[in-house]
Order: sequence, then C-alpha cells, then structure tokens
Amino acid sequence: MWQGRVGGGRIFAKSKVEIMAIPEYIEGIPTKKSLGNDRLKLIIEYYDKLWKRLQREVNSNYIINDFLQTKIYIVKNESDSKTRTEAKNNWKSTYAVKHLYTVVKHARPLDGGILEYSNPKTGAQKGNGYKQILILYYTFSNEKLDYMNFTVKLTIGIKADKKHVQYCVNKIEV
Repeated sequence: MWQGRVGGGRIFAKSKVEIMAIPEYIEGIPTKKSLGNDRLKLIIEYYDKLWKRLQREVNSNYIINDFLQTKIYIVKNESDSKTRTEAKNNWKSTYAVKHLYTVVKHARPLDGGILEYSNPKTGAQKGNGYKQILILYYTFSNEKLDYMNFTVKLTIGIKADKKHVQYCVNKIEV
C-alpha cells in the first residue's frame, strides 16, 4: 500500500493511481497526528457520554457483548485510564472510543477464531485485579472511504469474580 503526501495534504491510497485525501476532521475528531491533546479531550467527553447513556438505558455501566453473551463493564478511572493514553495518539483509536458502545457490543475474535486469553502483563492490569486478559476485535468498514476501513483491538480484563471490564481500545494493523 502506497502512502505519501500530495500538495501538502495527508493522503491514503491503495495504489499510486487511486488517491483519497483524509479530511482534517472526521466526525469532529482531528486526524492530524500532532493534535493528540485535542483527541484526549474528546475521549474524556465520549466516555462521559457513554456512562450517562448506560445509566439511562440499563441503570448500570455495562454493555452485553453479542459474541460472549457477557456483560462488559465500563468502569470510570479503570476503563478509560489506559485508553486515554493510547487512543489519543491516533484518530482511528479516538473514533473507536466515540463508537465504543458498538465496538464492545459487536467485538469478536479475529476471523471467527478462538478467544485470545493471557495473564495480566502490566502493573495497571494487575493493580485493577485482573486475573486474565481477553482480546476481541471490531472492524469498521466503509465502501466509499478507504481510510475508514480499519480494525480495533478491545482489551478486556477479567476479575476473580468473572466480572469483565473494558480495559483498552486501540487501532491495530491486521
């Protein structure tokens, strides 16, 4: 895949023939790499809106994942902590946070594969009381805009009481 600059603007292309400019903003999210602090403010806002929505709709803070048929909890200062530091670095990750309800609800293993479990790796994961880490994926797709086709990784921490907590969401290359 060829990527480069045309006329000073950022571009995304499948080939040198088909060039599609990435807008400066996508659904209000700045795409320029240097605007991480602006994206961070949006991430905080998106989590706040999601918490309020969940309280209104289910009087709690969870989303049922269709694949697992399990409640995935969105916990303030736990779910958003790692995501804030990761998702601000890339507009696609911030976009995933904006659409976190959909990501959590429809995430599944890659290509219908087996579930990816691991032991907690970081101090934060262990500090949050996770006994296992589960990885699921969600793919955004758009027939008209190539740059809107990408996959995000949803990291879920599983506690001793089997409570599943959204830990992080970020864009990945597949």
